[in-house]
Amino acid sequence: MNQLARLQIDGFRSIKSADIPLRALNVLIGANGAGKSNLIDFFRLLNYALSRGFQNPYLLERGPASAILHFGPKETGVVRAELAFATDAGINYYRFTLADSSGDRLTFTKEEVQLHRRGAERPNPAVSLIQHPSDNSGLCELWAENDPTARFAKGFLQRCRVYQFHDTSLTSHFRDYSPVDQGRYLYADGGNLSAVLLDLRGQASDDYTSIVRTLKAVLPWFEDFVLEEEGRKGVLLRWRMTGRGDYLFGPGQLSDGSLRIMALVTLLLLPTDRLPNVIVLDEPELGLHPAAEEVIAGLIKNVARSRQVILSTQSASFIDHFSADDVIVVENENGCSTFTPHTQEELQRWLERYTLSQIWSKNIIGGRP
Repeated sequence: MNQLARLQIDGFRSIKSADIPLRALNVLIGANGAGKSNLIDFFRLLNYALSRGFQNPYLLERGPASAILHFGPKETGVVRAELAFATDAGINYYRFTLADSSGDRLTFTKEEVQLHRRGAERPNPAVSLIQHPSDNSGLCELWAENDPTARFAKGFLQRCRVYQFHDTSLTSHFRDYSPVDQGRYLYADGGNLSAVLLDLRGQASDDYTSIVRTLKAVLPWFEDFVLEEEGRKGVLLRWRMTGRGDYLFGPGQLSDGSLRIMALVTLLLLPTDRLPNVIVLDEPELGLHPAAEEVIAGLIKNVARSRQVILSTQSASFIDHFSADDVIVVENENGCSTFTPHTQEELQRWLERYTLSQIWSKNIIGGRP
């Protein structure tokens, strides 16, 4: 499995300097404000940069530059990053520099890719993706497809997605109609959930059945979805209750937690060819019952066999479903975030007597307020 093996970031929000080794499954734990969300936001930056959306909407909504540069431009003038991808051919590198520019903006001033072939003494020469400062990533340009290393980086990063299903308000996309032609991949906010389920029911019925069966295990009152195209409006997330097949419910009659569970289960049970290379989840346990946490954790571990997963959590009960090998402790000291991985071996003496959550609560591995 190709995967992001290492991530080095300098100057991004609370991350002054961090060199983070990554595994197939990575569980970020730490106190509020430690920097977990900032690492996840870095992946959002990559998503927008590759879709020509870096200046707008990313910087417009999540910036400006003074809010992104570590303690502002007076202390930090640039954001630097290096991503190392482990592949069968060797290590592929993608590097970029974002510099403070006029108007409280950030501009790409350096961007390159490089391949260090397996067994080679030295890496290949780096390939520059931009010739002059640019508002957008050079990976957006068609010519980047001509270089195999650039093509790999672009393809990998385009299939790296941040999912956050927190907005379940009455005006959220969850509770509205979805165009039926937008059901191939699940959106980052889950807003096209009804269209995805409709498409799965027709194109991947076994996977759809698995989703319904899993939802019944955590939502015992749930019987099945009722998904019908309603002309130009699209499809709405309608459903039936167990024992009340005569009554049709709508998305407005689902709790926030139920909607999140439906989105998470659907995402994690998608056919492999519909899954991103890297699935980034921001607090997936939010609002879940402990029994649902166990199911979601099991699905996450299963999907991590074929796809890389990075998630943040503040739930002590949730991390007990994972191994110490999966955990990265995030701490913040004087406004600077650190990321410390742990292993089952180094914590074995403690794990013989305590659960992982107890070790965390006792501050043995850090990450406590």
